[in-house]
Amino acid sequence: MRIAITGASGYLGNVLTPLLLSNGHSLRLLTRKAPPVHPPDTVEYVYGDLLNNDSLQELVKDVDAVIHLAAVISVDDRPDEKLFFTNTNGTRMLAAAAQQAGVKRFIHLSSVTAYQQAPYEERMDESRPPTTDTRHNYDHSKAVSQAIALEHNGNGMEVLALAPTAVMGPYDQQPSLIGKAIVNIYNGNIPALFPGGVDFVDVRDVAGAIVSALTKGTPGQAYLLSGQWASLVTLAKATGNIKGKPISLPVVPLWLVFSMLPFVRMLAALRGGAPYYTRQSVYNLIYSNKKIDHSKAQAELGFQPRAFTDTLQDTIDWFKQTGAIK
Repeated sequence: MRIAITGASGYLGNVLTPLLLSNGHSLRLLTRKAPPVHPPDTVEYVYGDLLNNDSLQELVKDVDAVIHLAAVISVDDRPDEKLFFTNTNGTRMLAAAAQQAGVKRFIHLSSVTAYQQAPYEERMDESRPPTTDTRHNYDHSKAVSQAIALEHNGNGMEVLALAPTAVMGPYDQQPSLIGKAIVNIYNGNIPALFPGGVDFVDVRDVAGAIVSALTKGTPGQAYLLSGQWASLVTLAKATGNIKGKPISLPVVPLWLVFSMLPFVRMLAALRGGAPYYTRQSVYNLIYSNKKIDHSKAQAELGFQPRAFTDTLQDTIDWFKQTGAIK
């Protein structure tokens, strides 16, 4: 199968593309960087971005399927109209170009944050309404982008949306925020933990679900890809078990977390980098659903998430190989 992919250079993309190649697919990747001089015979590059219609048309020409991974990600507290426009209009332009080009299947990578999480202790499935979070933030952009993608189902193109929870696992090259947290907890660089937690899903299982969605699943439908909910305390304890040395860290009360935000922002401004945490990043921990149901993906896509502890073990082993963990 000939497959066009956006966001192939990201964490999930770096896991997905080798899997697709090993299954015999040929790939065309959208890139904003200079493509390799001598790419493999089964990989082609198109220089451009999500808001360049010419590059999108070149990307989707004569392909069987499109996998849309690319998105601007942020946990900033402030509305970001540029982020919102890029994520939503980029999805709209790509889906329209794919449909016009006669693409048969379009897979859109959404997020669990596109859905309303409350009530947090009740089972959550794909029937939950879209998030009512802050207008023009990342979560809002994912909800609208998912709706836009699914609106293009029909007229010869089958559209599926996959919505994973917090992705973790090996091959985390950047690393991601979750990857950094695991490294810092293991290395003893975190003095305390925040309250709350999230549902973690293995990056390899998400990649596998995407491959399955190329031929399985119901067009016009969305699928939640969840693993296991764990608090940061559980994450630290499990990390200590793997390390062979107990890790017990205090949990900072929420009033102190929020009262420190002005100092955290000021420090980030002085350092010239992103703040250690934002109000939104804390909200993601304390307002996360604990019972996210992936039975639909299990039944229709064959999705079988591995155990949280297995993923954590493989993640730590991988970070050891890279030297991030001593």
